[in-house]
Amino acid sequence: MRHFILLFLLTFYATALLAARPTNRKVQLDTVCSCTPNRFQHVIDKFFYQFQTNTDSIYEWAYCNTEGDGNDTEGGKDAIRICYNKALYDPITRTGDLGLDIYVMGIKMFSDRHILTTNNGCSLNATYSGSLLDDAHIKFTLDSISPELVRVRYEFNLVFGKFASMFVSDKVWHNAMRWRLEQVFANLVEYAETGKVIKRKEQ
Repeated sequence: MRHFILLFLLTFYATALLAARPTNRKVQLDTVCSCTPNRFQHVIDKFFYQFQTNTDSIYEWAYCNTEGDGNDTEGGKDAIRICYNKALYDPITRTGDLGLDIYVMGIKMFSDRHILTTNNGCSLNATYSGSLLDDAHIKFTLDSISPELVRVRYEFNLVFGKFASMFVSDKVWHNAMRWRLEQVFANLVEYAETGKVIKRKEQ
C-alpha cells in the first residue's frame, strides 16, 4: 500500500509539474536599426547560412557574449547546454541537417540529435529529430522607415515536447535560454550597424 501511495504521489506531482510549465516559449523584440533594409537582410542571410553550415564561425559574432558561467544547476547559465556536431547543407533547397548533443543540468540527456532547417529568407523553420522540440522558428520582419533606418521585429518561438517542458522551468528559461536569444538579436543589430560585434567583459 505504501508503494502504491508513493507511486500515486509521484505521478500526481509529475502531472502537476507538467501542467504548470508551458510548452511554448518565445522571445519577441523589435528595434530601429541604423542601416538599410538590404543591409539587415544581408546580416540575416549570413546568420542563417552560418547556423546551417558552420556553427563554429557564428560564435565570432552572432553568438558573441553568450558564454555560460559553468553553473549547470537550475539557476545557472549552463542548465541547458548545446554542443553542435556535423552540419550538412543543400544550397539549392537551402535546407540543413545540424547534429547536436544536449546537456540538461550537466548530464548529456539527448545525444546525436538533429535539427532539420529550411531557410525561407526572413524566417528559418526547424524540425527536431527527437521529442525535445515539437516546433521551432525564427522570423524577422523588416519595415523601411527611411533610406538608412529600418524597423526590425524579431520572433523566436520554441515549442517543447511535453516531457522536455518539465525540465524548462521559468528559472531555466530566463537564466539559461531567454537572455541568450535576446543577446543574439542585439548582436545582429550591432553587426548590421557597425560591421562587428564587440566582446564585452563578463560582469
